[in-house]
Amino acid sequence: MITATDMTTMLAQNLRVIGLQTEGLTHSDSMLQLPFRGNCLNWVLGHMLVSRDYMLRIAGAETLWDAEKSAPYMFGSEAMTAEADAVPMESILADLQRSQECLAEAMTALDDGTLDAPFENERDDTLRKRLAFMTWHDSYHTGQTEYLRQLSGVGDKVI
Repeated sequence: MITATDMTTMLAQNLRVIGLQTEGLTHSDSMLQLPFRGNCLNWVLGHMLVSRDYMLRIAGAETLWDAEKSAPYMFGSEAMTAEADAVPMESILADLQRSQECLAEAMTALDDGTLDAPFENERDDTLRKRLAFMTWHDSYHTGQTEYLRQLSGVGDKVI
């Protein structure tokens, strides 16, 4: 059974990879668009923060971003193409770091009874299953950062 500590560790590993994948990139680099339907690095990073905020909320903690700031990064939002509409990449990265600290605190405070309690959503999960899914979701998007880094033309391999 996956524990809150396991999930927190995985999220920390993802954040380390994100740091490596964004090292040396600019905000403008984060706005580069794929040549096919998809989202830019800036959107992926912001979406990850919005998803981590959801994890914070369901774990009983305060979120970092409000609904207005989150809206452009929500699932199903329009492709982000204008730099002026985007949160600066450096701010997103700083907020991801803060989210990691908040998640570590919130999730380690959850006991097994709370984690295994029913969590009412479209899947009727337990809180543990929902947080585990969101941890997987975070890893999914972390993997995308490798390819989105390459749009800037660096041509390197960081992991």
